[in-house]
Amino acid sequence: MKSDKKSQKSDEQAKPAKPTYLGLLNAIAIGEARADAVLRIWRDTTSSSDLAQVLDFVAIREREHAAAFTKRLCELGFALREKTSETHDAHLSLAASNIGDREKFKALLNIDAESAAEDPFCGLFQDTSIDPATGALLGRYIAEERDSDRRLRGACALLAEDDAKDDVLDDIARRLERLTETLDELKSLRG
Repeated sequence: MKSDKKSQKSDEQAKPAKPTYLGLLNAIAIGEARADAVLRIWRDTTSSSDLAQVLDFVAIREREHAAAFTKRLCELGFALREKTSETHDAHLSLAASNIGDREKFKALLNIDAESAAEDPFCGLFQDTSIDPATGALLGRYIAEERDSDRRLRGACALLAEDDAKDDVLDDIARRLERLTETLDELKSLRG
């Protein structure tokens, strides 16, 4: 009977207490892994080498975040719990599609050239039970996510500038074509 109590006590000691922020860590790990997959597919389909470089940089970061948060879950004594997503397959398909990069920014990241950044991280540290190691990981994650957002918004703005330049060039080309047609008509009237 004593050995049963000792066995029960060691089983209780072996099970770590479930942190209140465990779901947050799990959601971040899953979300970052999914973002990595979408960004890598998009990188492979874009025709812009500058955008491909930004997407690659951010995808690497997302992959590292997924691994770091999965590792932190393991350090706390828990495993990653995969969740199904109705939108992930759609995002992968959209990233692989032939639609323009600006449309992908809007559809996948809700970013357009005019949109202002909303900071989704403001309330993350309201849970005062977060341990120091997890807090440090979250702090680095937040800083890097904010930097990634700035990089992606900058890339989107450059695409918008390039599109505006293309529109100006297209307008000039149309005007030159009309001028050429007018000159041809004048030559035919003269001749």
